[in-house]
Amino acid sequence: MDRKATILSIAMPPMVLAGFILGYCIRSQQASAKKEIGDKVREASLLIQERYYGETTDEKLERGAMEGLVAVLDPYSQYFTKRDYEDFRDKNMVGTFSGVGILVEVDRETGYLNIVTPIEDSPAFSADILPGDKLIKVGGEDIKGQPLDEVVGKIKGDTGTEVKLTFWRKGRELFDITLKRAKITIVAVKSKMVDGRIGYVRISDFTEMLPQFDKAIGALKEKGMKALVVDLRFNGGGLLDSAFQLSDRFVPKGKLIVSTRGRQAKDRRDLLAEDDAHDVPDMPVVILTNGGTASASEIFAGCLRDHGRAAIVGARTYGKGSVQTPFILSDGSSLKITTARYFTPDGTSVHREEGKKDYGLDPDHLVEMTNEEYAQVREHWRRESILKGGPDAKPGPKDLQLDGAVEVLNAKLDNRPAKVEKRELSAVKQEKQ
Repeated sequence: MDRKATILSIAMPPMVLAGFILGYCIRSQQASAKKEIGDKVREASLLIQERYYGETTDEKLERGAMEGLVAVLDPYSQYFTKRDYEDFRDKNMVGTFSGVGILVEVDRETGYLNIVTPIEDSPAFSADILPGDKLIKVGGEDIKGQPLDEVVGKIKGDTGTEVKLTFWRKGRELFDITLKRAKITIVAVKSKMVDGRIGYVRISDFTEMLPQFDKAIGALKEKGMKALVVDLRFNGGGLLDSAFQLSDRFVPKGKLIVSTRGRQAKDRRDLLAEDDAHDVPDMPVVILTNGGTASASEIFAGCLRDHGRAAIVGARTYGKGSVQTPFILSDGSSLKITTARYFTPDGTSVHREEGKKDYGLDPDHLVEMTNEEYAQVREHWRRESILKGGPDAKPGPKDLQLDGAVEVLNAKLDNRPAKVEKRELSAVKQEKQ
């Protein structure tokens, strides 16, 4: 035994010394494996540059390597160039961006893109595009297997120009929609009174929307609001902090809002309500959901229901229960990778997984609507949003989910049982739409 080993054996008990040596060996093996991976990538890159018949560049090879790393992860992990990350940040932090207004994710089984939801007040929202549609072509070109940011780059363009998108929907042949690109500023919160005592707030996106929400609640209070509908239909999520802060306005201080569980201590958190001065009075609340309600929306809805603060009316939510964290790399590009799963206060994971049938949040009152009914409701929203003189003067379409929410709240205010008829669309009916 050499002198160094002798000193270590004197200073440490045998079990501790064995653990130290084992840990050192494991770290050495990990470092060696990482070096081998790096060497292999460099070797392949040089070989391509020297022998590949076609044309390529260092930038393309680097981008391909980075996109290949995240391609074997989940659909929510993504590589951004510096410019792409700036666009992503503007949309998610500021709420302003240029495009057609659709949230998409990679469908790893087919290689195409799933539509999570169209964004309200966008060209896509006004068109016949629904959550669950698959994007097949952009500008007539099949996009199967293409990197996400490359496809998104093709959809983007100068404001006022057009792009043709081809979609697939169950029970329907491929169909084309041509959209005119626009600069989209997300007005995330819209509100009104739906009768003499029930307020209504629709939140389309969890960007920096808290000031808009607070202003809307203040106005509804002045109009005599005694109960509240929070409409999260077609809300694809946004910032975890915004979902936390909104939940904090409803639940008592010290109550658990959401838990995150990841590999590192920084990703394992229990987020507790901090504000004891509620912005929303202790009044009955109903949250409206559908298949486009995802991520931060599910955090908020799950928190309020678990604490008995709200009931959920509508359809099952999307089921995105993972947390993504952006990491800025040395050249300004970034990796957005899944670092944790989140859980509602009662320990429920809403995350959609292969073979899992109980993903998302199941509503307390199931009231499903057809695609045609949703299209009519969204058109009504669009007309309301562009009128300067107040709500749409035309009679609105039948919104069965909102009707159900109003019935639940009126029943609560009148201290009687709610009479909400369950509505479940059969698979056969869905396919005929």
